[in-house]
Amino acid sequence: MARQGKASLLLVDDDPDLLRLLAIRLKANGYGVTAVESGQRALASIAASRPDLVLTDLRMDGMDGMALFQEIQASYPGLPVIILTAHGTIPDAVAATKRGVFGYLTKPYDAEELLYQIQRALTLHGGSASQKAGVGQLWREDIVTRSSLMEDLLAKAQRVAAG
Repeated sequence: MARQGKASLLLVDDDPDLLRLLAIRLKANGYGVTAVESGQRALASIAASRPDLVLTDLRMDGMDGMALFQEIQASYPGLPVIILTAHGTIPDAVAATKRGVFGYLTKPYDAEELLYQIQRALTLHGGSASQKAGVGQLWREDIVTRSSLMEDLLAKAQRVAAG
């Protein structure tokens, strides 16, 4: 899958081995990756350096994946979140996607499906920061902003127009 620019992903999982493996796989596919082991660290990381996408485990000590998603949705509504879980059910997946989670994949996940979901989320949500100034963004070429809230609003507008 060819991508323009390097999208930044935030990985959140309380299993350090899985976190390391997933980070290696995603870096090998050309993504910039930050990995953290808790929901609280994820929120701090997002505030410090806004990623293009968050990939989180569902069941974690402290703040679980759905609580993290709710915090992200409240503060960064245009930021796509994909949830990975070893304990997923179809009703859980339906409920999560109805609430706005972009994707819901069960572990062990299919690597190609994960890469597809990441690419799809990045495409629908405006791509990486370096892509936002590139091809396919002509509709917003006269809009200049440094505001993450405005970027979220523009991403929503693009999704509505495309949908």
